[in-house]
Amino acid sequence: MAETAVNFVLGKLMSLAGAEAETLSGLGREFDVIAKELKSMQAFLVDAEGMAEDDPSANNWVTEVRSITYRIEDAIDEYTLLQETKHQSSNFVQKAVRSVQHMPALSRLARSIEDIKAEVVDVNRRKESYNFKKYLAEPGESSSSGRGAAAAYRSQVSSLFAEDSDLVGINDRKADLIKLLDPDGEYSTCSVIAVVGMGGLGKTTVARRVYKDGAVGSNFPFRAWITVSQSYSPITLLKDITRQFREAGKTTMRINMRAEHNEAPEDTADIPTLIEKLRNFLIDKRYLAVFDDVWKVELWDYIKSALPDQGNGSKILITTRDEAVAVAWKRSSYSRNNYVNKMQRSFYSCNNYVYKMEPLSLGEAWSLFCNMAFPGAYNKLCPIELEQLSLEMVSRCEGLPLAIIAIGSLLSTKRKTLVKWQRLHKNLGFHLQNNSRLKDIRRILFLSYHDLPYYLKPCFLYFGMFPEDYSISRGRLVRLWAAEGFLERGRGKLTAEEVDEVAEEYLTELICRNLIQVSEWDITRQRPKAFRVHDLLHELILHKLKELKLCQVSQRACNVDKEYRRLSILSSTADATFYNSDRKLSIRSLFLMRAPERLAKLIVQGSFFEVVHLLKVLIIEEAAVAHIPDEVGDLYHLQYLSIRNTEVTELPKSIGKLTNLQTLDLRHSRIFQLPTAIKKLHSLRYLFAYWQSDDILKGLKLPTGVLLNFKELQKISCIDGSQAGGVIHELIYLKQLRKLAITNLKTEDNSVLCKALESMDQLERLYVKSTGESEFFDLQDITSPPPLLRRLFLEGPLKRFPDWFANLSNVVQLELVLTGSYLVEDPLKTLQTLPNLAHLGLLGGYIGLGLYVRSTGFKRLKSLLLWNFPEVNTIIIEKGGLPILEELVLNEFPRLKNVPPGIRDLKNVTGLTLHIPEAIYDESDLIFKLISEVYFLDDWDAS
Repeated sequence: MAETAVNFVLGKLMSLAGAEAETLSGLGREFDVIAKELKSMQAFLVDAEGMAEDDPSANNWVTEVRSITYRIEDAIDEYTLLQETKHQSSNFVQKAVRSVQHMPALSRLARSIEDIKAEVVDVNRRKESYNFKKYLAEPGESSSSGRGAAAAYRSQVSSLFAEDSDLVGINDRKADLIKLLDPDGEYSTCSVIAVVGMGGLGKTTVARRVYKDGAVGSNFPFRAWITVSQSYSPITLLKDITRQFREAGKTTMRINMRAEHNEAPEDTADIPTLIEKLRNFLIDKRYLAVFDDVWKVELWDYIKSALPDQGNGSKILITTRDEAVAVAWKRSSYSRNNYVNKMQRSFYSCNNYVYKMEPLSLGEAWSLFCNMAFPGAYNKLCPIELEQLSLEMVSRCEGLPLAIIAIGSLLSTKRKTLVKWQRLHKNLGFHLQNNSRLKDIRRILFLSYHDLPYYLKPCFLYFGMFPEDYSISRGRLVRLWAAEGFLERGRGKLTAEEVDEVAEEYLTELICRNLIQVSEWDITRQRPKAFRVHDLLHELILHKLKELKLCQVSQRACNVDKEYRRLSILSSTADATFYNSDRKLSIRSLFLMRAPERLAKLIVQGSFFEVVHLLKVLIIEEAAVAHIPDEVGDLYHLQYLSIRNTEVTELPKSIGKLTNLQTLDLRHSRIFQLPTAIKKLHSLRYLFAYWQSDDILKGLKLPTGVLLNFKELQKISCIDGSQAGGVIHELIYLKQLRKLAITNLKTEDNSVLCKALESMDQLERLYVKSTGESEFFDLQDITSPPPLLRRLFLEGPLKRFPDWFANLSNVVQLELVLTGSYLVEDPLKTLQTLPNLAHLGLLGGYIGLGLYVRSTGFKRLKSLLLWNFPEVNTIIIEKGGLPILEELVLNEFPRLKNVPPGIRDLKNVTGLTLHIPEAIYDESDLIFKLISEVYFLDDWDAS
């Protein structure tokens, strides 16, 4: 984690590097020296942290680096805080006064930075005494994730245990090599087979399958598998070959051989001795030796002497990327002219055979991609709407299995929508450069915490700030990571889209490493919705948090330690004592979840915020807090503020000073109106504020003109549309919105809302509720709905079904509560044509007599919930309709004449609930055997 801290602080120092000399107040040179020293230490931290586990002196040095890095971060944040408070002054006189007031603090800070610089120089100098190895990572690569050779070995190991059913094209290539190895076959005189091709073609995977094949094992009683890689020791390699061959023989054979030849143990033998021993041992024995990942021609000089060619069918199989290596590994003279035809798939001469591993054909590549991208789909088929885009991505991989598997696996965790995949396709270059799963997939399987790249370690450890077995939603986790700065990795402030892209990369990698678990799946988005960690891992995390001073987690009384960077109080029985509370603390995040009353009272004291003045994240939830003091506005660095489930009724005007605030979460508090000062929050991206109980939903009243200032706002939930002042008119300026929720919408604002929605090209989720049954929705004015819209919820009476509903091509979830409507046209007529609709809930509003599902209707629908249709007496489901439906609910159909016969053809339904008149129930009807729950409408008058 010292590496993580150093990288994080270097990013901050880089952002200061561009500041003007006057702004830096003479501290620029000091910061430059500190940055230079940190960069010098950076290359050695990988080895140092590896040694720290067992070497106390190395551990002490790493701890010093981490500690001094924390002090540097504090100095930077103190400095930017001083500068910001000076700039907040409105005129020249005030700025001058502030400058004078800040001189003592700036002077103290300057002395502190001078001391830090001297200490950094000293710590950097002392690294020489530890003999740490220097390691330089590629840009964007995790140096902490292991040395290159180790990572390569992990990649090979992971490929060896993939399921054959998921691999494509392997059987033909395996059969080719087995044929070449047949000691009595067409190529019996060919003693060296070289499998050659570019990296990622699957050479190791195919070779291993061949090596493990039963028939091959029968033909070659003595076998050895040697992983060579770029760095190898000839003497170690020869010892390994000898050991494996001996283990393949009988124990008595080994004993007799040693007794007969009176040989010295291999541990003390030199290379000539090892070669002689190996040759003698293999006399009259048929063997197979596999050398995987060969990079050097020179290795053959040792191998050809140690492994005799006896004309008995023994074979040597190598895999390599280098054609020169493939040609050089030969038993006799070989003409280079035999290798000039690059169009040949394979060729051989004398007793050397070069098998050129070709890329997968387009058909093979497509099958492999579908296996990876749609592992849970029926027959692993690609959705029709994604085929063209998927084919384009597969084509860009040019038949390289490694790339196809990486991209397919990454896409398997993403939403199966055209919009999402277009975004990834568009940014594929960005992903190839920055997404660790695409750039270095060697790290994706079963790696421990110590193997995590530096930027993922804090993300993983963050789960320890929540209670054991706690499930945290994806959206909240990503917003917290962004507020902490975990996602930047030296790239500066990210856009909201970049935050999502980087966070999805991080989550995907953590899942694939089996470090976090998916606790809830979003079936409409086809991606994980919430996460947790295994209880044992949670314990490990708590230990690491304590060891690294990252977070003090308490579920009981504790004294707050000034060295910790975060504090998490997780229980109403917990408590915290801020001793010497006049001294400022360096904590960046404060979680108070179900905090005890005494602590809650302390929090609302203005002096408390002076103690925790560097906070980035403040969460006060389910606590007995009734107000927030004005001093909260002094938390300049604050980016995330949540006061969910509290008794707070209003925000102070000072909230407008939080110019870095990105997330404001007021859900289920008592705040229903925001102060005018909220307009100053230009960085705000997420605003959540509503109170809900049963059927009552109270939204947030906003000051007039406030939305004009929220240029970065991504999500807002929920606006009270009944307020005067034209807030609905301001929505047209929020073209970047991805989620919008409105309650109490008035009919007179319908056309204004329609115009705003047409301008929201990024909108994915929309919730609109009218004031009541007297306020009709008239949404016909929309000619083109938001193209990315995936979730739509409307609650209120419709005058008529909007024509644009037929154009909701990307909508996956649709819920319509239309009580009070008098629709005469079957609503299913339009909805069943939507190509991606997976979940439909329809409640009331239809006064017709029948519902009709055509044979081509609802091709993607998985759940259908129909409620409160008092006039419907017939439901027809044609054969072929609803082909993949899993859940069907028919609730409150008092006039239904019979159970829809078409239900018998719904082969995939696992949940079926009927709420019907008892008169149509026939226990002998086999259809009722399929129904999980049946309720009767005893009190309905169906006459």
